[in-house]
Amino acid sequence: MAIAQTFVNNAGEGCFVTSLDLYFSSKDSVQPINVALLTTDKDRPSSKILPFSIVTKSASDVNTSTDGSTATTFTFPSPVFLRGGATYAIALTANSTDYALYMSELGQTILGGTRRVSEQPAVGSLYRSQNVGGQNEMPLNDIKFNLKRASFTTNTTGTATFNNSALPTETLGNNPIEVNATAGSGTAFGDNPAIIKVNHPNHGMSGDKPDKVTIAGLTDGTEYNGITGSNINGTHDIGNVTLDSYTITLASDAATSTGSIGGSAVTATKNIAFEILQPQIGVMNPEDGTVTHKITTTSKRSIHGAETSYTAQSEQEIVPNDNFYFTTQQQVASSINETTHFSGNKSLTYKVELASANEHISPAIDTSRTNLIAITNRLDEPSSSNTTGFEAETEPTGGSASTKYLTKEILLDNPATALEVRISANNFPTSAIKLLYKIRLVDDSRPFDEIPYEFFNTTGLADDTIVFSETRSQTPYNADYNTSYNEQKFTASGLGEFTSFAIKIVMTGTNPAYPPRITDLRAIALAT
Repeated sequence: MAIAQTFVNNAGEGCFVTSLDLYFSSKDSVQPINVALLTTDKDRPSSKILPFSIVTKSASDVNTSTDGSTATTFTFPSPVFLRGGATYAIALTANSTDYALYMSELGQTILGGTRRVSEQPAVGSLYRSQNVGGQNEMPLNDIKFNLKRASFTTNTTGTATFNNSALPTETLGNNPIEVNATAGSGTAFGDNPAIIKVNHPNHGMSGDKPDKVTIAGLTDGTEYNGITGSNINGTHDIGNVTLDSYTITLASDAATSTGSIGGSAVTATKNIAFEILQPQIGVMNPEDGTVTHKITTTSKRSIHGAETSYTAQSEQEIVPNDNFYFTTQQQVASSINETTHFSGNKSLTYKVELASANEHISPAIDTSRTNLIAITNRLDEPSSSNTTGFEAETEPTGGSASTKYLTKEILLDNPATALEVRISANNFPTSAIKLLYKIRLVDDSRPFDEIPYEFFNTTGLADDTIVFSETRSQTPYNADYNTSYNEQKFTASGLGEFTSFAIKIVMTGTNPAYPPRITDLRAIALAT
C-alpha cells in the first residue's frame, strides 16, 4: 500500500505542524504503517521527506471505526515547518493491502447522510501507487485527515540552554612518562617522593588553581623503573606546566632508573583552551522572529601569564557561524576539574533566546547541528626561571619557545659580511617577535646544524622602536583582529666573511589572544 494526499498550506508566512489525524476503516493485524510529509514537484508528491516528519505506528496502535469518527493520531517527533503558500503531500506506506482509509469521492453520498459530494475540498489531489515514486492521480478522491499546527505565545522569550559535554580522555604517545633516578640533577623531577614528568601535547591546563589530571592505562601490578603502575594511575595535581607537559608528585616510590615509561595505553584527562570560538548553530529565523545568542565561558591562566583560572566570565552576546575573538584565554574544563572548581557544574554555557510576533511561527533550533569550534594559539614566553629544562633559542637546534619559524641554510654565490632582514609585523605589548641568525664563516668546517644562533641586536628585537597594533575592543559583535602591519628592520654587520646563513623567528607572549603575526620576510646578505 502506498498513497499520497497533496494539500496547500495557506498559513501566511508558514506554520509548524505537530500531529496528523487519519481515519481508518480497516488495518493489518501485524504490519505497521508509516507516515511522512513530502515536498512536491509541480504539485505532485516528490521523494523528499521533510525533517522530523516520519512516524511509524504498529498495527496495535491504529484505531478503526465503521463510521469514520475515530482518529489515529501520528505525532511528529518535532514540529515540522511548512512554508506559507507551498504545496506538500501526506504519504502513507505499509507492507500490506489491509489498511483502508476513509475518503470522499466526487458524486458519491456522504457516509451516514443523504447529501452528495458535489465539490472537492480545496486541499489538493490523491495519488496511489505500489511505491510513492510513481503515482497515479485519483482526481475524484481525497482522504479524510486533520493536520494540527502549533500555536506560539507571541512576544515572549523562550531560552534554550546548552552546556559542554564531558570531554573524553586522551591516549598519550608511547612511553609518555619520564622518570629521573638522579637526585640533585637540576631538574624538577627525580627526587623522593617521586616527581615524574608527563608528556601530554596540548593538554590545555595551567596548574595555578591547581589543575587536576586523571591518568590511567598503566598496569597496576607492574613496576616501571621502580614506580608501580597503581601509584601513577589516579588523580593528581599538576605542576611545572608547559604547553605540552606537566609534572605530578607521587606519595611513595622513587625511581630506580632513568627513562621513559608507560607503554602505549596511557590515557589522561585534558582541558580545551581557546581564544577564538565559532558557534555552528542550525537556526531558522522567520521574518517575525528574533534570535539572540549568548555565551558564558571560564577563564584560564595562559602559559607564563598572570590571569586567574576557573572564574566564570560575564555573559556576552555572540554571533553564530562566525569567529568570536576573546581578549584573554578561556577554557572548557575536564570533568575532574569541573568537579573540583565548579562543584560539577559545566564550564561553558550557550544560550539561544527566541521570540516571535506571529503565533503561527517561531524561530527554531536544529539541536542535531549545535557545535562549537574552539581555536587556540600556541604561545608562551619560556625562560630559565619559569621553565624546567629550559633551552635557549641560541642553541644550534631546539629551544623552549613553542612558536618559531626557521629558514633552511641559504647558500651565497659570493661571501658577505652583513645581514639585513625586514618583516611586516602585527605586534602587541604582551607579545614579542625576536629574530636570530646563524652564519657559516669561510673558515668554519662544522656541520651547519652544529652552529649556534645569535640574536640580532643582542636581544632579537628590531633596530627601531616597535609600533604596536591597537588592541581590539570587546563588543557584543566583536570585530576581527586589528589588521595594521608595521615594517620592522633587523641588521647585523661586521660579521666576518660568511658563505651561507639561516634566519630564525621566535614569537613569544603571555596572552595567546594577541599573538604576533608576520606577513613578509625579506633577508639580504651584504658585503660591506
